[in-house]
Amino acid sequence: MSFAKAIKRWVVLALVVALLAGLPLAAQAASNYYCNANRVNLREGPSSSYKSLAKLSKGAVVTYVSQSNGWYKVKYYKKSTDKVVTGYVYRKYLSSVSNSTSSGRSKSKSSISVSNHYKTTVNLRVRSQPSVEKGYVRTKLKAGTKVAVMKQKGSWVFITYKGGSGWVSAKYLKKVK
Repeated sequence: MSFAKAIKRWVVLALVVALLAGLPLAAQAASNYYCNANRVNLREGPSSSYKSLAKLSKGAVVTYVSQSNGWYKVKYYKKSTDKVVTGYVYRKYLSSVSNSTSSGRSKSKSSISVSNHYKTTVNLRVRSQPSVEKGYVRTKLKAGTKVAVMKQKGSWVFITYKGGSGWVSAKYLKKVK
């Protein structure tokens, strides 16, 4: 059996097990949520006994990864360290984000939605800050690289991609299905 067929079988088996366990995979696989309370702990593990990695403010946007006993494993951009942190938040402190905006405000023409479904349209520099004058170039991404948009600041968006995160101009991203 080829490697690709073996992987395919494992994926199908995992989906069947998840469906039998009642996990809502399709609706949450690439969902974004916002924190609906202030000073909510992002924890190392799925329990209040784990150490806090960050305090989420009301309105903070996180990206769903998985769930465990009412706790959601999520990715969160921690501004103080300029890194994306993966941790756990108790489900009752999260609400769904509309695909139109990440903050509940009306979407302007220059807005880009918080989503895991974008690709770069050109070879693109990923920057440490949302500016060409400040900060530094972290890396370069090839055209067609899949990225996730975490938040927007003016015409700049903070993205995550396989291997890192940083700021890029929103005009060089294209939404894909």
